[in-house]
Amino acid sequence: MEDEKPIDESPDKRFLKYDIEIGHGSFKTVYKGLDTESGVPVAWCELHDRKFSKIERARFIEEAEMLKQLQHPNIVRFYDYWEDTKTKPKKIILVTELMTSGTLKAYVQRFKKQDKSKRLKVIRNFANQILKGLAYLHGRSTPVIHRDLKCDNVFVTGQCGQVKIGDLGLATLKKASFAKSVIGTPEFMAPEMYSEQYDESIDVYAFGMCLLEMATGEYPNQECSKPFEIYKRVTQGIKPDNYYKIDNEDLKELIDSCIRLKKHQRPTVRDLVNHSWFIDSNGLKLEVLRDEKTKQIIFT
Repeated sequence: MEDEKPIDESPDKRFLKYDIEIGHGSFKTVYKGLDTESGVPVAWCELHDRKFSKIERARFIEEAEMLKQLQHPNIVRFYDYWEDTKTKPKKIILVTELMTSGTLKAYVQRFKKQDKSKRLKVIRNFANQILKGLAYLHGRSTPVIHRDLKCDNVFVTGQCGQVKIGDLGLATLKKASFAKSVIGTPEFMAPEMYSEQYDESIDVYAFGMCLLEMATGEYPNQECSKPFEIYKRVTQGIKPDNYYKIDNEDLKELIDSCIRLKKHQRPTVRDLVNHSWFIDSNGLKLEVLRDEKTKQIIFT
């Protein structure tokens, strides 16, 4: 980035934006940025504004101020936010830790080809780290609920396979953005989210769906072609088809406990952290290597 010239800066001039796009979706565009105080590259995220109301903006600002206080090895660091008034419509800018090694969703496709024992070890390691991040969020004096946890929002960083939960705080703006539609991603949403009567257990449900995707390499409920079909299945307690493809009974039982229809029947994150299935991962350090010839990720 030394040869690049910044094309924008934050109001306090701490963060710089470069004309290097590193991610794009219907809701946001992410550019490479720089924290001039530390010299560390950051992610400059521009949210596509769809006329958020004053109430919605106020709620997001309240959440964003809280997110700036979060510091945990399994949570993507949230540095700052502001509203860009130079453009029309106005844009909301977020600056977060830069994650360059890809999402857990991408890694799922790579390690599903591993032999069974090694694949289970990888799943156990990644899932354990997600739980540690969730335990930190849920253990705050005012619990922080992610509301849109999925493998696409979990990132793997560095050569040691460290996992970090990202996209915190975006659920509020997503809901505002899509005209009072559902908050999260239907394939990972607990039944009670549709009535908006929910608590931390919705993250446990979504975690179960993440486990399901990791175990099978398939997106949950991909047999449904429309969100309404997912809604009908979820609210009736019908499990995704790929649940029945899980080849490890202990893991299958664990996922079943997380995605139960009634939230009071699900374990808490604290219960899951102490679950016997994760005992084998205590002290485990998974090494992630890249074969320079094939460019494939190798788990050892």
